[in-house]
Amino acid sequence: MVDSVQINRSSKYSTVQLVYSMIQKHSGQLTAKLLEKEFGNKYVVHYAITRLTKEGKIKRVRGFGPNRIEFFYLDIA
Repeated sequence: MVDSVQINRSSKYSTVQLVYSMIQKHSGQLTAKLLEKEFGNKYVVHYAITRLTKEGKIKRVRGFGPNRIEFFYLDIA
């Protein structure tokens, strides 16, 4: 479902852009847990999600997951 991503650890800005591009490709289908699996670091993913939400680029939507209620991320732009 999600493409494999190689992270360059040089800057947080590039990681934020990578997370945003993943959310754009799979809008409404990605959870933070799937993004954490791809990037391998939950702190970087949460930083990127927080920053993109504050900038108004993505929206957090609550929905039904396989076992419980989960949060999905939608591209607003």
